[in-house]
Amino acid sequence: MTDKCAIKVENVDFTYPDGHEVLKEIQCEIKAGEKVALIGPNGAGKSTFMSLLNGVGLPTKGKVFINSMEVSKENFVAIRRQVGIVFQDPDDQLFCPTVFDDVAFGPLNLGLPREEIDMRVKEALLTVGLEDYETRSSFHLSFGERKRLALATVLSYQPDILVFDEPSTNMDPLNRRKLIRWLQQTDKTMLLCTHDLDIALEVCDRCLMLSDGHFVADGPAKEILHDKALLENNHLELPLALMTHDLLHEKLRTGKMDAAEKKTIEKFLHAHKHVHGPDGKEHIHIHFHAHDHDHVHDDTAHVHDFEDAGIVIEQDNVNAHHHNHDHDHDHDHDHDHDHDHDHDHDHGHTHDHNNKDGK
Repeated sequence: MTDKCAIKVENVDFTYPDGHEVLKEIQCEIKAGEKVALIGPNGAGKSTFMSLLNGVGLPTKGKVFINSMEVSKENFVAIRRQVGIVFQDPDDQLFCPTVFDDVAFGPLNLGLPREEIDMRVKEALLTVGLEDYETRSSFHLSFGERKRLALATVLSYQPDILVFDEPSTNMDPLNRRKLIRWLQQTDKTMLLCTHDLDIALEVCDRCLMLSDGHFVADGPAKEILHDKALLENNHLELPLALMTHDLLHEKLRTGKMDAAEKKTIEKFLHAHKHVHGPDGKEHIHIHFHAHDHDHVHDDTAHVHDFEDAGIVIEQDNVNAHHHNHDHDHDHDHDHDHDHDHDHDHDHGHTHDHNNKDGK
């Protein structure tokens, strides 16, 4: 990420022809390389805000700049080469007879030579995992495949900025996970407009919360997406991964369950929230621990369920953590220690297992 400003929005209002005011005095800057989640309740103005970034809509008042160029009728062509929008419904941007033709449409309109077009189509399809689909009809693909194809149609003309409208909607868990990995790895400037707060937590460094036409929060994603009161006050909920973790901790703490339920929850709650890596991003990982006492965890229990919920499973961590102490396991404990996230290490620390308040 650099200090260069990729998106700048200055005191923008937007009112529809029927007089309905959607955006009111909106201001923000997004730096080149930033990954930003745009969240908010239905009707907050998120889709309208997105439409202003490449000239689909123009502000009623104020200005929008893309890489220092104002979004205006005179600059539509140049702006749209820099900003690629991937719509929620892939069928809004698929209209050619074959997959190849859909992905080649953008580069073809840029006037690129045939060799360059072929190379871009091949690279874009490889990126989204559709490399052998060139001759297939776009309309005969599954919904998830069409979602990935829609992304490829944008990647092929290589915009500097990617804007996603609900990127994970109706995707199966495997393809959702593939999308998340790609979003994490790309170095493009990115705006994710989404109600899927788990994907926002995993991918984005920053979060903009829009409510009733105003930005009501702007800050690190790991702070805003952990703020239960803020989210609920704006008709949102904690990300599912965090909600599940907190609910199970509370259930285990209160003790209102039978032995079988308690055992299941204890298996699940060998979960740690880590802040690690050069980006300082918080991730939730499930670690299965081996213990030097007479109960054994099922290493494979519910792994697919965790992944489906958007929780990263680190398979190489199975049995890599050891607690060299004896204890009765009818308790709730948290690991509030710091450690490097290498995967073959022992924890030589001790826990206060008499603490029943979940601290």
